[in-house]
Amino acid sequence: MILRSRLFVRLFLAIFGLVTVATIATAVFAHAWRESPDLSSQLVQWVVVVWVVAAVAAALVVRSVVVPLAELTRAARAIESGDYGDRVPVRSDDDVGDLARSLNQISGELGERLSQLRERDERQAAVLGGMSEGVVAVDRTQRVLFANTAAGKMFGFLPPSAVERPLLEVIREHTLQEAVAEVLRTRKPKRIEMAWQLDAPRVLAVQITPLPRSVDVGAVIVLHDNTELRRLETIRQEFIANVSHELKTPLSSIMAYTETLQDGAVNDHTIRDQFLQRIAEQGARLNALIQDMLSLARIETAQQPFEIVPLEVGPVIHRSMDDYAQHAEAKSIELKIEGDEPVLRASADEEGLRTICNNLIDNAVKYTPEGGRVVVSWRREADTVRIEVADNGPGIPRSDVSRVFERFYRVDKARSRELGSTGLGLSIVKHLVQSFAGQVGVESQPGQGCRFWVELPAAE
Repeated sequence: MILRSRLFVRLFLAIFGLVTVATIATAVFAHAWRESPDLSSQLVQWVVVVWVVAAVAAALVVRSVVVPLAELTRAARAIESGDYGDRVPVRSDDDVGDLARSLNQISGELGERLSQLRERDERQAAVLGGMSEGVVAVDRTQRVLFANTAAGKMFGFLPPSAVERPLLEVIREHTLQEAVAEVLRTRKPKRIEMAWQLDAPRVLAVQITPLPRSVDVGAVIVLHDNTELRRLETIRQEFIANVSHELKTPLSSIMAYTETLQDGAVNDHTIRDQFLQRIAEQGARLNALIQDMLSLARIETAQQPFEIVPLEVGPVIHRSMDDYAQHAEAKSIELKIEGDEPVLRASADEEGLRTICNNLIDNAVKYTPEGGRVVVSWRREADTVRIEVADNGPGIPRSDVSRVFERFYRVDKARSRELGSTGLGLSIVKHLVQSFAGQVGVESQPGQGCRFWVELPAAE
């Protein structure tokens, strides 16, 4: 193997040649010295010169090997320190040159692969960091290997500070820790749901998956916030229960009156007329409920077309007040307009604005006691038109104010049904106002009445 080395052949020939030349020169000079003793000092000088030249030539030969080896050593240390951009000059075509070319190629490939790995890690970090789901990776001892931003927000910790810390120390939840321990023990995925409260109560769906043995024997924890899903599920269940109850009450009354009539009461004109009147009232209540439900469904699903145009607010409010003037007069309620009725325009759909005003005025008239007062006003505020409907009724308890715009929510359920309320009017108002890019709210003090307000974008 060594005989095929070009470096060995070159060095061998160079050194062998130098030694041979020096030896021959020494022998020649020795022979000449024996033949001519008078030339001894001169011959010694020539011998010294020959050996000095040989030594210098040998040093140059050794340097031709040592310098490339030193450069190779420097390049190897640069690679060890992570500098893959350094290159070794290729000074020959021998073994050292081949080694230099190989080292340069290895350095380039390592640099390229490291760059690819960094880019891949950065992409993975960006993907994991941008996920809405929390991701936490742990090793076999449940020490955190990685945590993304979403996980940090869910549990209130900084992801970089969680690395190498025990999972239970980072997320103080024994249910999660026990589930991870089970996955690490059985090597089988597990899914759980747990409650967690940081700034607000949350419901988290947790998927725990063991890492492949070729990677690690730890596990990956993926956390999804199901709070909104559970809230919507609760709303759906409450909605079904409320609809069932709202439909059941008038249907039960209609069926009871009908059965009584069928059992012979139809022959009694007084009872018959009274029961037929009740059946008509309950039918009208059912019809109003179904119409409100259909309207709300169309608004929520954006199936109801709106023609949003600059619309003069005053005439719409006047027509709504005219619709409820007789009802207010029957209860001796003062229904009045407050202010100078400026000509203001808002961006809205005319029929939608009429529905908003009707529901707010109807709600105020219904819940204001006899002899009370309902005041309607509107004015310009910055870039909005603000419509207010105020009454001096019983008001709304503080605990109920935030829920009055929910479907079927009633502060006084018994009185609301007695007044014929479907429980959907304010919810329809809220969704209509949102469809017009506006806002709606209520201000109330128990015993001092309510003030419902709507703000719509102003139009020139």
